[in-house]
Amino acid sequence: MKSNKVSAIVFANVQGEHLGDLTAIRSTASVPFGARYRLIDFALSNLVNAGVSNVGIITKKNYRSLMDHLGSGMHWDLDRKNGGLHILPPFNDENAVRYTGYVDALNGARNFISRCNSEYIVISDGNVIANVDLYNAIRSHIKNEADVTLLWHKGEIKSNFSDTMIFDLDNENRINNITFNDTNVGEVNFGFGLYIINTNVLIEMIDFAYSNGITDLKFAFFVDKVKKLRIFGYEHKGYISVIDAEENYFDANMDLLNADVRRDLFNTDRPILTKARDNMPTRYGTRSVVENSLIGDGCVIEGTVKNSILFRGAVVEKGAVVENSIVMQSAKIKENATVKYSILDKNVLVGKNKVLMGTNGDALVINKNKEI
Repeated sequence: MKSNKVSAIVFANVQGEHLGDLTAIRSTASVPFGARYRLIDFALSNLVNAGVSNVGIITKKNYRSLMDHLGSGMHWDLDRKNGGLHILPPFNDENAVRYTGYVDALNGARNFISRCNSEYIVISDGNVIANVDLYNAIRSHIKNEADVTLLWHKGEIKSNFSDTMIFDLDNENRINNITFNDTNVGEVNFGFGLYIINTNVLIEMIDFAYSNGITDLKFAFFVDKVKKLRIFGYEHKGYISVIDAEENYFDANMDLLNADVRRDLFNTDRPILTKARDNMPTRYGTRSVVENSLIGDGCVIEGTVKNSILFRGAVVEKGAVVENSIVMQSAKIKENATVKYSILDKNVLVGKNKVLMGTNGDALVINKNKEI
């Protein structure tokens, strides 16, 4: 397909209010993940692997670290004269309230949508961990002559919130009914914040919703229009995790310790791209013990690390024990300290002989730059 036929919008702050300390000073999309990535890497990689090269990132607040990570877009081949990466900070007219929902945010990006001159827009939440075959999803959208294609996955909903869309589809994958996740009812066909929409339909939707004070396009548009528009579904069959709570973030990182999950997510045919950083290899002490863990570059490990994720530059000193934990960039665990079921943000220092102990299902979170 032509590179200018499809453009994209990624929401950077989605569900940030539910991620606690992880998003206190950063956007959801820039939350570190999996020893070397940020959450937004998956959305951007899905897009560029499908040939989409004009991408707008809608931000709301706390986006300095996101801008630092994205830079010019070079690492995703989005540093282009035509198209490329666009940061879309809040923009409202004098009568607007600052981004009270998706509709306000899309209205703020209306100029980008109009000027991209694309027939289709891919809209993606920036908190989804999945390697999606978006190229074939777009082809399916065009083949079906759809107005909207909603991507879905069959499984149990792990979200703690009630706005997850559940779909009923006919034999041609046309969606004929949409409900919402009020209670977990076992395996269902659920949406995960990724869809393809015709640009003229999106603009019509924005204008109607905004002029009528509607803030949530899920409830007011998709449900209302499901019988009037050609709304199709496209199934994603691989691994997926929607990061909308600290518990889901912890679990998704731990899922990476499963080789099958890693093979699915880091598919060499559709690589997950991120900002490259040059660093020395990790150094392991002669008495260090490392089991079933992902270790980023530049770490120094002299103690014990089990079932854990360590980001670049983390240090585990002699006699220290790290188990079932996430240790972000440049965090340091001093001699004989113990860290279990915990999430240590960047530059955290755990002092000698200190003990940090969360539980499975309720990990302890330590803020960035904090000393314990």
